[in-house]
Amino acid sequence: MKKSQFKIEQKLNESGTTVVYKAFDEVLHRNVLLKVLHKHLANDDELRQRFVREARACAALQSEHIVQVYDLTEIDGAPAIVMEFIEGRSLKEVIASGDSKNFEFTKKAAVHILRGLTIAHERGIIHRDIKPGNILVSDQGVLKVTDFGLAYVALSTTVTMEGMVLGTPAYMAPEQVRGDEIDVRTDLFALGLTLVEILSGERIFEGSTYSECMKKVLAFKVDELKRFESISDPEFSSFLEKLLHPEKEGRFPSAGEALKSIGDKKYFNDVPPASASPKKRLFVIGIAAVVLALLVVFGWISVSRQTLPEETTGNRQLQSITGDSMNVKKVQTDDPPIEAVKKQSPAVISEQGKEKNIIAVSKDSGKVYLTSTPWAKVYVNNQLIGETPIARPVILASGSHTVMFANPSFDPIVKTIIVESNREVTVTGNFLEQAGYLQCNVTPWAEVFVDELYKDTTPLSKPMMLSAGRHSVRFRNSAFSDIVKDITVKAKDTTQLTISFHQ
Repeated sequence: MKKSQFKIEQKLNESGTTVVYKAFDEVLHRNVLLKVLHKHLANDDELRQRFVREARACAALQSEHIVQVYDLTEIDGAPAIVMEFIEGRSLKEVIASGDSKNFEFTKKAAVHILRGLTIAHERGIIHRDIKPGNILVSDQGVLKVTDFGLAYVALSTTVTMEGMVLGTPAYMAPEQVRGDEIDVRTDLFALGLTLVEILSGERIFEGSTYSECMKKVLAFKVDELKRFESISDPEFSSFLEKLLHPEKEGRFPSAGEALKSIGDKKYFNDVPPASASPKKRLFVIGIAAVVLALLVVFGWISVSRQTLPEETTGNRQLQSITGDSMNVKKVQTDDPPIEAVKKQSPAVISEQGKEKNIIAVSKDSGKVYLTSTPWAKVYVNNQLIGETPIARPVILASGSHTVMFANPSFDPIVKTIIVESNREVTVTGNFLEQAGYLQCNVTPWAEVFVDELYKDTTPLSKPMMLSAGRHSVRFRNSAFSDIVKDITVKAKDTTQLTISFHQ
């Protein structure tokens, strides 16, 4: 068997259909993302087709504001997309942190996302699932659109079944909810919702069930946006109103037109306009040459003195230039550790080691790395640390600690760990060891409740992940009486249910 050129380093995310890893390409010597279809779904022709379509759609798009696809390969018999690795956070994480409630950042996000969408739309590709979780913010502040898993190629309309609703309900356009024809203006509506959330932190269509979200979408009126005028300006408020017009005809006709409307050059002239005069271009090039020359001289002086700059900002790639100007050495550093959990002895961060750029902890503390499959909220000594994936370690005093992984679809995983002085330990909560899947095929459609909790509305975009054991599944369609089935889910197995309300 041919050895894979990719060395998997860390699991970053997992859904019902795919798992995403950070990996190192040992042939090209670069970090990449691997998005791998679950093995038990690899023989599903429809999922494979969608997976390959995503890879092809993304590979055709070349933009600073779209996560690049490098290749389509296989990992252990399952198809995998090889993608650009972005150092940074998702826009969802930025919003959750509270860092996004800034009018200038909201306008910048609009410009960057529209630049990416303009490229996609010009090639006949509609994303269909624009939302904060599908936007990445690099450490350099560049926003990039990712995950074209629901991308709709305008010339291949037969791939998606007629009337099939795809997308995330809190970010859907009215035509998506109704199952009407989709076009580029559907992405613009989702962008408008995303910008409102960046600006205010509010999801205006959020609901406790799929149906509740869809009802809010269909009942939405542009006047509801007036409450955000105080944190915006008249020009941007009008821009949002046009993005979020309930009727497609009332929106911008294209992402390019929306980009012109917001004034790309006015707000963020960080990319020299193509229409710049030759004299202006020569002036810019001249200034850049002078700056570059100064940097080279400064770099030569720094090397001659054999000093290294201290770096304290966390997960970055540092470049040190040796005598050979073409030899660039990349040093990977740790993220700053999460501070010690309260009610424990405070961890003491020692002086940073200059040569390796690694932060050490005091002798009576240790580092704890926390991972889970799939995602989970993590509590240490009953204190919420965060939601996986958590890249940074937690600093804990030596001794015994309690770690709990919580995911609403499973019973909590509780572990007692022993932290030793100046040592690292990794604690993993694997819900999949006792998890199975439920696939439902329902005619005509239904809301699905498991153990009386709403889960999803058919047609399902992916199998439901459930804890192993007995469950009661209720299928609800307002035109018929409810259908209830008792099932037993086996670990690492898929249970199939076919339901027809017409029988």
